[in-house]
Amino acid sequence: MVEDDDELREEVLLPLLHREGFEAVGMANALALYRDLVATPFDLILLDVGLPDDDGFAIARHLRKAAPKVGLVMLTGHASPSSRLRGLEAGVDAYLTKPIDSAELVITLRNLERRLEFGESGPARPGWTLDAQGWQLLLPDGRAVELSLPERRLLAELAATPREPVTREALMAALAEDVDDFDPHRLEMLIHRLRKKCLQASGQELPVRTVRGIGYVLAC
Repeated sequence: MVEDDDELREEVLLPLLHREGFEAVGMANALALYRDLVATPFDLILLDVGLPDDDGFAIARHLRKAAPKVGLVMLTGHASPSSRLRGLEAGVDAYLTKPIDSAELVITLRNLERRLEFGESGPARPGWTLDAQGWQLLLPDGRAVELSLPERRLLAELAATPREPVTREALMAALAEDVDDFDPHRLEMLIHRLRKKCLQASGQELPVRTVRGIGYVLAC
């Protein structure tokens, strides 16, 4: 975790991550991060934007090239839509704003952890894989389908427990901050469009099946 606010880093975030089972270390600036990266293969990096020695967006772009498989989560007070877009364009996997709810932070990190595990080793079926960053679905014939953010979140959630049904409620929670305001028909349409997109691109159907009364399953 790279955060220059000593109190937030040492008294709030690090204790939270340790309680949740993460092997977390804290750094106050980009230089400390770059030094540790030489010897330590981090899985996830929680990154602030306003650091004393470098810009968080520039760090994210550098990390995406230098360590393409690392999970990047930006946690910042820059909450404007333009800042969020800058973060996503720089290659971060998730963009969170301060103040952050502790449960949201932990869930985001755990979801990303599962996505990375799937992206490295988990085919949806032989020939179907997510790329390392999760933004493309690689099809059996070698072509790739670009994924929107909702499609990416949906596939990552299903891929976390392949061959096991995932409830509609869990999928909606992965897609929206407020499940109560999420129209269930949006989930059905999202899956329909994703199936159609894959079918048009490869002539093969994405192996996502409906489980009546429960939700959906990645049938691989």
